[in-house]
Amino acid sequence: MDSTVLVGHQLRRCHQVHHALWADAVGGLLTSPQYSVLFTVAAAEEPLDQLSVGRAAGLDRTTVAGVIRRLEGQGWLRRERDPTDARRHVITLPVPAAVALEGLTPAVRTVQERLMAPLSAGDRDWLRGRLVDLAGQPDAAGTAGAPGAPGVRPTEGDRRPGHLIRLAQQRHTVLWADELGGLITGPQFAVLLALATSGPAGQGTVGGLAALDRSSASDVLRRLEARGWTARSPDPDDRRSRLVSLTAAGRSLVGELWPAVERVQERILEPVSAPERGRVVEVLAAVGSPRPAALAPRCGGQ
Repeated sequence: MDSTVLVGHQLRRCHQVHHALWADAVGGLLTSPQYSVLFTVAAAEEPLDQLSVGRAAGLDRTTVAGVIRRLEGQGWLRRERDPTDARRHVITLPVPAAVALEGLTPAVRTVQERLMAPLSAGDRDWLRGRLVDLAGQPDAAGTAGAPGAPGVRPTEGDRRPGHLIRLAQQRHTVLWADELGGLITGPQFAVLLALATSGPAGQGTVGGLAALDRSSASDVLRRLEARGWTARSPDPDDRRSRLVSLTAAGRSLVGELWPAVERVQERILEPVSAPERGRVVEVLAAVGSPRPAALAPRCGGQ
């Protein structure tokens, strides 16, 4: 059992790198999901309502509602009554916001270029196509999405690698929930698998192996320990530190869940031809490879 062969693990690493690159190039002006919403509204051939914006931007109902509320409060968006349907409100982009959004284009392009920098030009095009496959179509709950919603013209911007990675990760989350229900989340399993592979380790090391930032790793470890799957003990080499290790129950759980985890990988890779599936994981691993310390993964908000 090896986390590096898991598509979800590699997508999470790529998503982390994208967050870090975004924060470095765009700063705190807009988060990536906020930009996706603004781009969707700007690209629409006709006014969209909130639900349509969420589907096109790959955001669930709750998330898109929060994003639009924040953007509206900051003057990036307006909510107006549809003149053709009084029961419907449409989302529009004020002219000053449209100009500001256009001004962000070079920075956003830089993020995508730096994200794909470890790959050759051919691999970049190839991976972009496979990410479209992995992202799939919106599910019934609207928790995963893909470019091409009604009213949104298909442009090159809809195929931004960072955006597609997020959509693919969302689809992975949907498939994970379908196979493993509410028993354990993908990040929680990633921690258990990291400990099963590496043995006892410090919290920072475990977080790095599981592709989790410090805050997320702390929360996940607290939940796993509460359920009796991990335990902490003093580090014999440094009494001020504590090591995290699997309990017998945690180790047994990893083995029991592995067949379901493998089914998730098979299902998310199903749209990709069989000979290319291994290459998907390898190329994603290159994109999610460690970057300079200045681009250490950061959390991304709404």
